[in-house]
Amino acid sequence: MMIDYITARIGLPRPLPEPIHGGYLVRTGENGDVEVSTARRKTVLGSHEASLQIRAPSTNELEISGNPAKFVQGHNLWGPSDPIAVLWDALKRVEREKIIPPLASLGIDRKEALAAFTTVSRVDCTVMFLGKSLGDVLYTLRSLRVAGRLRDRGKSGLPYPWARGDGVTFGSKPGKSFTHRSITFYSKGLDVRVHPLPELMQTDRELLQWAERCLRCEVRLGRNYLRKTGLQHLAAWSEETANDQWTMMMERMDMNGSDVKPQDLDSLPPRLQMAYAAWQKGMDLKTIHSKPTFYRYRSALLDALGVDIAIPRSQEPTAHIVPIKRVIELEPAGRPEFADRIEAMLDDAA
Repeated sequence: MMIDYITARIGLPRPLPEPIHGGYLVRTGENGDVEVSTARRKTVLGSHEASLQIRAPSTNELEISGNPAKFVQGHNLWGPSDPIAVLWDALKRVEREKIIPPLASLGIDRKEALAAFTTVSRVDCTVMFLGKSLGDVLYTLRSLRVAGRLRDRGKSGLPYPWARGDGVTFGSKPGKSFTHRSITFYSKGLDVRVHPLPELMQTDRELLQWAERCLRCEVRLGRNYLRKTGLQHLAAWSEETANDQWTMMMERMDMNGSDVKPQDLDSLPPRLQMAYAAWQKGMDLKTIHSKPTFYRYRSALLDALGVDIAIPRSQEPTAHIVPIKRVIELEPAGRPEFADRIEAMLDDAA
């Protein structure tokens, strides 16, 4: 588990000497008068060109957005799982870059004070799984696109482009802002080809071979969900909280109908068997049945088989080929054995 992204606002006990921003976006009227002026976020470079977005629209608050672990250590292949600790380390790095005054002078002299004065509007909790090869990762992603389903979050299986790791997202549209929850799977091996790691990591064969085998799973929690659950306060977070949130989201994932066996259908009434067979062939049952009948069938099949007929069944090619099913075992990637060596190399090059 690691914290991959945070958007936070810190209410400062003591004011900054001046606002912090990266310029202004200005809208003018027909006569040239300024109607709206908005402070832009300032990009701050950290370890190995990783960056964070910083803004203090007033002297009494500080906004920070980005990947704090990557900002501090130069990569996000592994890292800390405590949001309070990772945000504290990032702010200390910003302090060393002299973007902000010493934190103690702002009334934030320890992690506990930071947690007490901070609210969050986005937190990403991430785990990577390790397969035997890139082929295992891509086969898993294909299965998720075909049969994956996230209960209670609407239609599922929206694909990410190859440039984003050939992945799939559930609960929101790729590239769009979200306010509740979503979960995204993608290949880290493909991702680092498009978004390179620091140069010395890009030439490390052992690390690249490890990354090729990694399936990344990001649980993204947005503003509305955090408010609803009381997790908008940073003080409510810990390593256990991050693990619990990731686990709860993963437990809502299932493979829509992929494990249904013929004997599972025997106890169903003929009308439900026919509805399931039609869905299996890719038919849109909403166009076949009345609305009340469709939702009655949907509820019954969800209870009996765990199948959601509201999500269209993706069809495989119809050529006369004997289907082959693979059993793929993935294990948590965790912190690899060579992590200390990579971190020592990054420190030497800093």
